[in-house]
Amino acid sequence: MAKSNDIGLMDKDKLLEIFDYLNERLKENQLQLEITIYGGSIMTMVYDNRPATKDIDCIFNEINSKLLKNILNLTQFTFNLSDNWINEDIKEPLKSLLKEDKETYKVYSNFKILKPKAEQLLAMKVLAARPEPAKDFIDAYILCKDLNITTKTELLDIVSDYISLTLLGERQINFIKYLGEDLGYDWE
Repeated sequence: MAKSNDIGLMDKDKLLEIFDYLNERLKENQLQLEITIYGGSIMTMVYDNRPATKDIDCIFNEINSKLLKNILNLTQFTFNLSDNWINEDIKEPLKSLLKEDKETYKVYSNFKILKPKAEQLLAMKVLAARPEPAKDFIDAYILCKDLNITTKTELLDIVSDYISLTLLGERQINFIKYLGEDLGYDWE
């Protein structure tokens, strides 16, 4: 079956519709699934600062992988999603974390969605510090506002709770400096 390479964006309503659908398929198969979501899907659903996301950065708990793959394929077909709509690449940057602070975002009958706390998400955005078109800078700005961060020391205290500051290179240092400028502070 030929698939289009177009990436179907998922807004908050579509994400919730997909999660409802997944729960129903899990229930039919008597499966329980726990998923932790990161990145754009969090920013779209929790912070409302993005109209949509192209994928769901996530990690699954241990589950019957063959059944889950069938359910995910069915979901992809039903919602006409791109091949990479589920992105587990987040596993690699998570290896750099000193700790994870997760909280429950939403609970269904057979499906539980966790998300990292805002502080952890901010530390991950600073570590990634990808250039545009990645949304790390905008996301970090929103998270700093949400967490009332006004000084570089406050930011670095949060970042150091989750990642070793030795991992910060020139890209991350410039990212922090420009983040301070955009927030209206001098973080030289």
